[in-house]
Amino acid sequence: MKKILLFIIILIFFQSCGYLQGNKENVAKESVLYIPQNASYKQVLDSLRHKLSDVESFDSYAKTKSYQKNIKAGRYILTPGKTNEELVNKLMLGEEDEINLMITNEPTIFHLARDVAKKITADSAEIVNAILNHPQLKEKGLDLETSKIYFIPNTYRFFWITSGEDFVNRMIKEHDVFWNKKRLEKLKNSGMTELEVYTLASIVQMESSKIDEQPKVARAYLNRLEQGHYLQADPTSVYAWKLQNGFTQQVQRVYHKHLKTISAYNTYKNPGLPPAPITLPNPSAIDAVLSPAEHDFIFFAADPDRPGYHNFTSSYAEHLKNAKKYHNWLKANNIK
Repeated sequence: MKKILLFIIILIFFQSCGYLQGNKENVAKESVLYIPQNASYKQVLDSLRHKLSDVESFDSYAKTKSYQKNIKAGRYILTPGKTNEELVNKLMLGEEDEINLMITNEPTIFHLARDVAKKITADSAEIVNAILNHPQLKEKGLDLETSKIYFIPNTYRFFWITSGEDFVNRMIKEHDVFWNKKRLEKLKNSGMTELEVYTLASIVQMESSKIDEQPKVARAYLNRLEQGHYLQADPTSVYAWKLQNGFTQQVQRVYHKHLKTISAYNTYKNPGLPPAPITLPNPSAIDAVLSPAEHDFIFFAADPDRPGYHNFTSSYAEHLKNAKKYHNWLKANNIK
C-alpha cells in the first residue's frame, strides 16, 4: 500500500513539474513556425528547436496537454514573451496567422501560379489545373488567357494551407465583390464586354502606370477604336514577341522586329483588341476604361521631360515630333 501511495505521489510530482512549465516565457524573438500537413510531433519539436529558448520545457508542458495527438498544420507567428501554455494553446486550436499574398501585373496565368505558389502550399501545377478545371470558368468558355479577368491585382490575406481550388474560389469571390453595382452599370453603358474592358485595361496598364494619366490613355485608345484605326499599341507587339521568344527577354525599347511579330496579339498587325489581356491590370486601369477622360486625341508618345507620362495630340505631324524627341532621348541615354 505504501509503495502504491509513493508511486502516486511521484507521478503527481512529475506531472506538476510539466504543468509548472506552462507559465515559462519561452519565445525570445519573433519567428514563424510552419507545420505541414501530417507532420509528426518530432517534426514540430525539430522546427521549434531553434525558435524557443528551451524546447525541453515546451516538450514537457505540451505532453501534459496531449498536444502530440492534436497537431494542426498551418503557419504560426511566434511572438516574444509567449509562454509555453499560450504557445501550446495556439497550436492546438490551430490559430493560424494569415499571410499577405500580393497579386501583381503578371503577363500570364503561369507567372501568376508561380508567384502564388511561393506563398501558399498549393504548387503552381495545382493552381493552373484548378483554373483550367473550375466549373464556373469552364462554363464561360474561358481558357488560360481569358481567365485572367478573374485575378485582380491587389494584396489579399490568405492562410498558408490553401489548395489550388480554394485559391481560385477566393479570387472569384474577390472578382464578384470588385464588380459592384456601380461598375456593372458603367460596363453596361460602355457597350463592351467584361473581357474587352479587361483587355483594353491591360494595354492601358502597360502603357502607363500613372493613375492620373490612365483615363487619358484609355480615351485615346477608345478614340482609335471608334474611328476604325488600328490600336498600334507597343505593349501588344512586345507581348506577342515574348510569347514567341520567352518572357525572360528584357525589352527596354520597341524595335521593328517587335512590331512585325505575326500574332493575334499584335495590334500593329490586327484591327481591334487582342483576344485576351496582355497582363493583369490594376483596378485603376479597369476603372480608367470604364470612366475614360474626355478628349479627341488619338496619338501619344512618352514625354522625356516627365518620366512616366506622355504627350498627347490629334495631329500626326505633331506626334512625329513628339516621338522623335523621345527617340533622341533614348539614344542620348544609350537605351537599347
